[in-house]
Amino acid sequence: MLAWIESLPLVWAVLFFWMVGIVRTSIVFGLGRAAAEGSRKSIRVVRSIIESPVYTRAAGFVNRWGVLAVPACFLTVGFQTAVILTTALTRMPLTRWIPAMLVGTFIWGCIYGTVGMAVVYAWMANPLITAGVVLVLAVAIFTVHRLTRSRSDHMPISW
Repeated sequence: MLAWIESLPLVWAVLFFWMVGIVRTSIVFGLGRAAAEGSRKSIRVVRSIIESPVYTRAAGFVNRWGVLAVPACFLTVGFQTAVILTTALTRMPLTRWIPAMLVGTFIWGCIYGTVGMAVVYAWMANPLITAGVVLVLAVAIFTVHRLTRSRSDHMPISW
């Protein structure tokens, strides 16, 4: 599969990943809509999905950014599914969701059609070095997050 993708011209690779993004996102959104209908009947679904920390964070993100949260979530890894589920569970109108999803999946397709595949190839060439780089980045992100969080916890409230 990787050889086939590598043989594609850049435009076709981006279009391939765009279509993959559209299909994947539409399936997640459809499952979220179905869960929204079924969750009214199941407390277990409400507790396991809607009250989970990831969903709560995604709901806050969608509430803060609205329809712009959909394309923005495609710049993340792992958080995009939670945001798409949130938009489905909160019944974002399709007239807003579809254009936002198309923009977001196009961004995702561009990233994976260019830089994303380079990362996959680098990982396959030397997984230990790539794992080390990922670990260093994770520690840096965690440290920055903790520092900014601790600073905001100590800031006085000004009215």
